[in-house]
Amino acid sequence: MNVDSDKPRYLECIYEAPITFDLEELGIDWDNVKNYYIKWGTLYVEFKDGSSAQHDGDIGDPDYKWAEEENILTEDWSLVEGLNWWTELYTKN
Repeated sequence: MNVDSDKPRYLECIYEAPITFDLEELGIDWDNVKNYYIKWGTLYVEFKDGSSAQHDGDIGDPDYKWAEEENILTEDWSLVEGLNWWTELYTKN
């Protein structure tokens, strides 16, 4: 461990928040959907008849009680070796 370059600078906590699309409320019959994708919280739907639609999702609140991931990072945003045991534990083969 290089003391200068591996010194912890940031503690990063990553949380998740749900985005929900109520298909019934949006008037989307899944049997008529040809393709869809979601980008930046917006649902883009292509229907089998050639028409398309887009809908913003209902963004829920993140649960800030527990982070999904925590990282101890250096000044250049690299993981600090030996201090991110959970990441190292789950990424080893």
